[in-house]
Amino acid sequence: MKKSTLLWGSIFLGFFVVFPILYSSGVFNNMFPSDNPNSGVLPIVEDIDQEDVDWEQVAVDVGANELGTVPILVYHLIGENEGRWTRTPDNFRKDLQELYDRDYILVPLSDYLTGAIDIPQGKSPAIITFDDSTSGHFRLLENEGELIVDPDCAVGILKEFGENHPEFGNVATFYINGYPFSAEEGQRQYWKKKLQLLDEWGFEIGNHTFTHRNLGDLSPKDVQTEISALKAHVQEALPNYEMKSFAIVQDGVPNPYDTLIKGESNGVPYQHDGVVRWAWRDAFSPFNNDFDPYKIERIQVFDDDGKSSLTMWLDRIDQRRYISDGNIDIISFPKDWADQIGKEYKKDIYIYSQDDLKRTPEKEKQASQSKGIHVTYYAASSPETWNKFLQLIEETPLNTVQLDLKDESGYMGHRSTVELAQEIGASKNFLPVEELVADLKDRGIYSIARIVVFRDPVLAKEMPEYMVKSKNGTPLDGGVWVNPRSKDVWEYNIELAKEAYKMGFDEVQFDYIRFPEGRAAWEADYGSEIPESQVDVITGFLENAREELGWDKRLSAAVFGFIGFAVDDLKIGQRAEKMGPYLDYMSPMVYPSHFGPGNYGLINPNAYPYEIIEKSMIDFQRLLAPTGSELRPWLQAFTMGSPRYGRDEIRAQIEATENQDIDSWILWNAGAFYNKEHIVP
Repeated sequence: MKKSTLLWGSIFLGFFVVFPILYSSGVFNNMFPSDNPNSGVLPIVEDIDQEDVDWEQVAVDVGANELGTVPILVYHLIGENEGRWTRTPDNFRKDLQELYDRDYILVPLSDYLTGAIDIPQGKSPAIITFDDSTSGHFRLLENEGELIVDPDCAVGILKEFGENHPEFGNVATFYINGYPFSAEEGQRQYWKKKLQLLDEWGFEIGNHTFTHRNLGDLSPKDVQTEISALKAHVQEALPNYEMKSFAIVQDGVPNPYDTLIKGESNGVPYQHDGVVRWAWRDAFSPFNNDFDPYKIERIQVFDDDGKSSLTMWLDRIDQRRYISDGNIDIISFPKDWADQIGKEYKKDIYIYSQDDLKRTPEKEKQASQSKGIHVTYYAASSPETWNKFLQLIEETPLNTVQLDLKDESGYMGHRSTVELAQEIGASKNFLPVEELVADLKDRGIYSIARIVVFRDPVLAKEMPEYMVKSKNGTPLDGGVWVNPRSKDVWEYNIELAKEAYKMGFDEVQFDYIRFPEGRAAWEADYGSEIPESQVDVITGFLENAREELGWDKRLSAAVFGFIGFAVDDLKIGQRAEKMGPYLDYMSPMVYPSHFGPGNYGLINPNAYPYEIIEKSMIDFQRLLAPTGSELRPWLQAFTMGSPRYGRDEIRAQIEATENQDIDSWILWNAGAFYNKEHIVP
């Protein structure tokens, strides 16, 4: 249920002028917290006529959020064969249809940079960019003595879709190099004509250097030469054209960075209003205080084994997307987003309450900065031990508890409402989970429910049809594994996850989300209910879980640390890049003691905790970059082998994580024993 509030006002050069729109009760609730620098210093004006503007309809009914994020899409080749860097014409058409069906409207990048996003209420802006100016972006063909646009090039597709859906728009920004769109035979002669047509038709042209140089390798003088040369080149075709934005080539960041923004060479000055990067996420609203016009993120669109990265990204960002109120002069957003507002926009603002808002910036920040400890349900059942955990959190950087809901034994410490858990006797009743989670929430402590999935001795024993058996028919590993290819096993664990969210957990983490390891496991009979590969089975479970749980829930998974550098799935079905699209966080178990001699070039990896974590995080970041999943590694807080793990070893792991710009981690100790002195900086 949504309800309107209360705040309507204007931002002029960083100052709020607040006009309350009152309920019939006449109660006014201040939407700005006391620590807001704008709070308590502004005049209150009460002479606005609410009948003039129906804000219930404009903002509340459409769930307007103009502080939300914007997908800025990047394409490289448009060609015949779909690949990592190529989109086929048919798939590009499908992308446009996907955006249209999800109520997105194409807007110019220049309008995004200036905040002039003028789209109907309930719609969301999207921006399309193309890098490298290849012929597939814009191809001219001769037809009976006339030049026509190839209907299968990007420009042709955009124009056709825009003509059929005029409310959607057909704008895009083309980041070009010298002699753009000329790689194919016969096309170079048209490069000036193409730029003139792009300008005439309302497309935008951006700077991508003259020779497609990686600017990170160049001197400041050479950087400016590359950029200025491209500007001069464009002005051969369009004498007065000013390119307003720049796209970084191959993540080549020059030093100083400002040479991307402003410079001059050979008498040709340039100044850009925005710089787009080769990065992997949705972009901040131009009204969001995290918005930096010179570090704009983009999303690459490509096909991943038959699945569109665009579809997966649009699913991921749906809860945080920019939604327009339909009025270009007003910035509307839910009150839970109020701390995200920028301070230098000549816009009116309207803030309303939204009771059913599932994911807020405050909660997302808490998740991304969570630093936790693993707690067993047995440890949590002791009030004395529980209070020690709380005290430890108060005295250290810790702010998160990861609590076992169903552990490796297959049992759970609470009375579950899930029918199968009751039927097999997995549900106990000695842990008041809801009370503990509520207490954590009151203390501002983030909570994660751990659910062990495919290692489940209770389910295997009570329902042998789900037990994994060796080739000779005997229980594998004593009968502790259940079949990853069973939809019933999937559903059981997803139902437990739903229960965890209902009990108030901020996040659910699946563990043992893999096939068992070892030769006997490789030869075991898993049946044919789900005949796909092991990787597809594990990925399929996560995809199914996400579909049932929705993207309004935070979901994570623990994985083997080895898969960061492995060239295959280690025959357990885990591949980070395949699992990542369905997760908010991936938690690789990068315990140095678990790495073998020679891994990462180290004879005894256990003796090099910093190096192991550093190298692992680099590998996982590379794999997860296109997926949107963030990293939250499991770190070793136990001793296995030499040396003993104490303060130096644990702090080394934490520092290696944070030095890779990862601000979230969890300490693992199977018995939940932690030492304050091992954690504090």
